Formats: sequence, structure tokens, C-alpha cells
Amino acid sequence: MNREDEKKNQSEQIEQYQAEDLSLKGYYAIGALSVIIGIVIVSILNLATPHFFSDRLAYLSRRTGLATGIGFYLILIAAPLPGLLLIYVSFRIMLSIILRPISSYLNLITTDRSLPGGLKEKAERRLLNIPFIYIPVNLVMWIMIPAVLCLLAYLTDQMDFRMAVTISARASMVGLISSFVASHRMEAYSRRKLIPFFFPQGRLVNVKGTFRISISRRIQLLNRLGNVVPWIILLVTLATLQWEVNAYQITSFEYGWIIIRFALILFGIFFIMTHVLNRVGSRNITEPIKEILRVIKRIRKGQFDEKVQVVSNDEIGYTGDVINEMTEGLKERDLMKRSLELAMEVQQNLLPKENPRIKGLDIAGKSIYCDETGGDYYDFIEVNGGRQANIAIVVGDVSGHGIPSALLMATARAFIRQRADLPGGLSQVISDVNRQIAGDVEESGQFMTLFYMIVDQDSRCLEWVRAGHEPGIFYDPARGLFEDLAGPGLVLGVNSEWKYVTNRKEGLKEGQIIVLGTDGIWEAQNPAGEMFGKEAICRIIRENADVEASALLDAIIDSLDRFRDGFNLQDDVTLIVVKIGKA
Repeated sequence: MNREDEKKNQSEQIEQYQAEDLSLKGYYAIGALSVIIGIVIVSILNLATPHFFSDRLAYLSRRTGLATGIGFYLILIAAPLPGLLLIYVSFRIMLSIILRPISSYLNLITTDRSLPGGLKEKAERRLLNIPFIYIPVNLVMWIMIPAVLCLLAYLTDQMDFRMAVTISARASMVGLISSFVASHRMEAYSRRKLIPFFFPQGRLVNVKGTFRISISRRIQLLNRLGNVVPWIILLVTLATLQWEVNAYQITSFEYGWIIIRFALILFGIFFIMTHVLNRVGSRNITEPIKEILRVIKRIRKGQFDEKVQVVSNDEIGYTGDVINEMTEGLKERDLMKRSLELAMEVQQNLLPKENPRIKGLDIAGKSIYCDETGGDYYDFIEVNGGRQANIAIVVGDVSGHGIPSALLMATARAFIRQRADLPGGLSQVISDVNRQIAGDVEESGQFMTLFYMIVDQDSRCLEWVRAGHEPGIFYDPARGLFEDLAGPGLVLGVNSEWKYVTNRKEGLKEGQIIVLGTDGIWEAQNPAGEMFGKEAICRIIRENADVEASALLDAIIDSLDRFRDGFNLQDDVTLIVVKIGKA
């Protein structure tokens, strides 16, 4: 695809999305909300350890020289604000750096500007890696920045060492909680908003340089985080609490009650958090599965107009890609099937719609294709030559079966019908047809066998040309003898210079039978691998010599069906029966 086509596709794709769908504000909102949640949770846990606040209040009162009045509390509230502001600014800068490839790509394509090489691929990788990059970066930020601020406060004698360590430890817990919450929400936001835009065709598994977590690992990780994070918070809090209470004389009952109260509050908070996060995590798994099931239901109904919206690079995403590929294949097969049905209808219209009614002749013909289309051909052509012949009967068999054979069959039919209306002997007709067919298929390896026979009622004789086809069967009931209507002749389409020979049989009498067919009938097999054979056809002809041509044809086809015993035809079957009547 060249640059112009790529640009056009991008423009059409952008038009399908609203501006808010391509906005990155959601990531900032999720990050800020996760930080607030972390601060609130840690504040609630701090309230469960009252000595933490009493010690801080006493220390700040001594340092400021203020009594615990309104001014003191204003200072208490205002003191952490610079640190929180610094964290917020750092958080915005950190998130903007993470999102920079994505924002650069969106800005360029929405303003219809050219893209630097590799930017799209970098943006795609970054989009899939956001949750995995955000967790360690955010956690390091919440560990380093409070630690540096607390160290400066300690060095400038703004807080004691124990307070600095405790605040740093509990700030790291905020980072742990916010990272835990934000990673899941950001992944869900990416899947809902941006991944469908960046990957309209799916195939996320093909993007290199991305983190991949299997479904089983994802479930295990979610469960472990839900268990490990509360325990880390509990251990850190209890360690700092133990350090603090060493400076106080409190009873074991009071100390035990502090621990129980803290554990209950922690349990309640994380029970709610894990419930919410489990819902988010389960949706990240169940929603793609529901999307797959929705598309599969449509496929089952024969509707191939929709694709699975692939939003992950795990097993579910790969399954979605496979289903999309399968849907495309089914769509092509459905289109091919409809084309074959149309081709079958067209080809059936090329065959005689009814048996000819010729005085003194009883004729019946039938073709059965093993596929929707085939290469067998039969025809009845009225010939008005100098001999006033009654009818020409044609049976042909193109090599193979299916669409290629059907095309050659239609071409041969057109050549034969056109040439039969022109002057010339029977051998000249077939020689001219052979030259035309050879010019079309000589290099393709295709060929066609043909048996072309004229029944001359005036002369009571047969004339035929055999072009590589099986000899016709001639039966005289009066003598009870069978005879092959054979003769030399090469298949059509192999040698354009071949000259065919006309064969002749005179003295036709009433009741004599001629059977022409293709090898699909006597080479048909039963489940045991046995072939139907010409002997069976001759037996049926002898046993039904006194019936009409159509009844004899039906007797042969019915016997073939019983012989096959449900085994599929391996080749097309064509059969023509001619009974000679009175002169």
C-alpha cells in the first residue's frame, strides 16, 4: 500500500470516531483518580493508628510554637500541599512522557500531516504496553519523591527521623495502591477507546516489542495482587506502628485493639477494592469472549458481514483473529458456492431441456454431475445437410470436472453448434472443431473426448466420428448381439492438425438400440471399490430391450444407484439411449 492509500484509509478511519474517542484525557483522569483513592485509603489507615497523628501534632506544635487552634490546623493542612503539588506535576510529566508516541501520532493524523517513519508502530507498541510501563514508573515516583522530600525535611529539622521514615513508607503504599488500581483501569480504557482505532483489523499478537500475559497468568496475577498488596500494607504499617508505640507506655489491650481495628479496616477496604478490580479484570476477559460469541452466532446463521473486534494480544485476541480469518474464508466459500450455483444453472440451460421428438426414433438423454458443475456434455442438433439427415447426437467428456471443465464444455458446445450449420462432411466438422479447441487449450493440458453421431432416417444408416471417446454400444435384439461403434480418433485439443475419419453403419432396423455414455457410469464404484462396468449395462439393455428409451435409461441409472449403495460419484455421468423405430 502506498502513502496516498494509507492516508486515505486513515482519513476514512478517523471519520468513524468522535474527537472524545481519540482523547488521552481518560488516562490522566484514571491516574489522578487512582492517586486520590490511594491517598484516601492511606489516610483512613492512618486514622486507625491515632499515635501517628498525636505524635505529629505534638512535634509540629513544638516546632511552630502554636497552640492547637485554627492557625495551627491551617498550617497542618497547608504543610503537605507543596509536596502533593510536586507529586501531581511529576505525575502529569511522567504520564505525558509515557503517552507521547500516541499523542504525536494522533496529532499528526488528525491534522492530515505526514508521519515520520516508525511512529505508527511505536505508538501501537506503547498503547499495548501502557499498563505495564505505568506500574513501575508510578511506584518508583511514589517511593522516590516522598523519600527525597522527607529527607530534606529531616535535614532541615522540619521533622524527626521516625516521622520521615513513617511518612515515606506510607507514601509508598499510596503508590502501590494507585498503581494497582490504575493499571487495570487504563487497560480497560485502552481496549474500549483507542485499540479499536489503532487495530481495526485486529492482529495484536503480530505487534512486536509488547508485553504478553496469558489468561491464566492474568488471573493468577490478579489474585496474587489482591492478596499480596494488603499484606504488604499491613506489614509496613505494623512495622512503623511498632516503632512508634515503643516510645509510649500503652497496655497490651490497647495495642491489640489498635492492630485489630487496623486489620478490620484494611480488610474492608481491600474487600471492596478487590471486588471492583475483579469486575474490571473479569470484564477484560469476558467482554472479548462475548464479542466472539456474538460474531459466531451470526456466522452460524450464515451472516459473514461482521468481524470480531480484537482488543488484546492474548489467547482470546488470537482466537478473535482466527475467527476473523475463518469468516473471510467462509465468505469467499459462500461467494464461490453462489457462483457455482449460478454456473450450474447456466450449464444446465446449455443441456437439452427435453428429449427430441423425431419420427421413427425414440431418444432419451441425461447428465448427472458429481459437483455443481461438470465437464460432461450431450446435445441433439438438427442437421439440414444435403442428405436430409434427421438428427446429430453428441456426447462429450472434458478432462476433470468443476469450473474449468464446465468452461471448456461451454466453449466446445458453441464450436460444435456453429460448425454443424456450415457445409462439410462429418469428419471435416470435427476436424474444424478440434482445431478451434486446440488453439484455446493446447498449452493448458486440458482435452475433451467426443462421440458425434448422425442418425440418417432416409438412408437408414449411422455415421459417426469418435474423438478418443468410449465406443458406443449397439444392440440388435433380433440377433441378441452387441457391437461396439468404434473407430480411430484422437481426443480434441491435443493436436490441431489431426484429421478425423467418418465411420458408417447401414441397414438400421426397428428395435435396434444405441447407447452412448461417458466413462463416469461404467467406472462408478461401490463401497467395496468394485466398478459398475459395461457388462452390467449390456445386461440391463438385454433385459429391457422392449421398453421405451426413457424407461431403459431410468433402469440403467436406478441400477447404478443401487450398485453405488450411497457411495459418491467420482466423475460425471452422461447417458443417451436411442431406439430405432419404423422407417
